[in-house]
Amino acid sequence: MQTTRYYRNTAFNAVRIFRALSSASKDGEGFITVSEIARRCGIHKWTVSRTLDLYMQPIAEVVQPPELEAIGLQAKLVRLKNAAMTEQQLVNYLRLRRKITL
Repeated sequence: MQTTRYYRNTAFNAVRIFRALSSASKDGEGFITVSEIARRCGIHKWTVSRTLDLYMQPIAEVVQPPELEAIGLQAKLVRLKNAAMTEQQLVNYLRLRRKITL
């Protein structure tokens, strides 16, 4: 019996998200929203949010301001923890993570 792999493009999506965050960091934007990342990458917002939460936690800093939650907005603001990180380091981390979790 073959199992279905729902998250086939996770590494590819993580690299696309990393590129958007890296670009924002280089432009001096600081934090950007999940919606903005989704727009820049062409990925659905839910996929961006889930990838950030499950796969990119050591790489990306995610903040949910309580001031926004108090008025009913659940916005995630995201930036890279280390702006000097390279794409190759991200790929190496994802490969290592995959080996560990198998």
